[in-house]
Amino acid sequence: MKRFLLSLSLVSAIALTTTGCAEKALPSSRAGTISQSYSGVVKMIENVQIHGDGQLTSIGGMIAGGIAGNQVGGGGGQDIATMAGVMLGSVLGQKADVRAAKRITVALNDGRNITTVLPVNANNPLNFSVGSPVTVYITNGRVTEIR
Repeated sequence: MKRFLLSLSLVSAIALTTTGCAEKALPSSRAGTISQSYSGVVKMIENVQIHGDGQLTSIGGMIAGGIAGNQVGGGGGQDIATMAGVMLGSVLGQKADVRAAKRITVALNDGRNITTVLPVNANNPLNFSVGSPVTVYITNGRVTEIR
């Protein structure tokens, strides 16, 4: 047990020291890509939600619901409870695949307007308001960042 805890501590320390250096984590797919940047002013911000396809969360919900339902009753009642748990878990799991996002319209300095939807997360906190000067980064035809 002591050996396991020591190994876990060592791995955790290495992970923290090697991943904590970067101020902003970017996916490896962005390495070496060419981005275009455009300056502009934020014209509109609207809170929206991004709905994923719900497949993974639905499967996870089915498993959790089935396990929970299986703990109820016995015999035929237990089978019914298990099936109900699977169905309810699937629905709740699919509804859980929702993320906060913002629809942002920026008037670019070249006269064009662009509107995009970006998720709000630690790498993309979207800390600006209407009227803020921003830079829009576009990579492979997609807005990847606004700051």
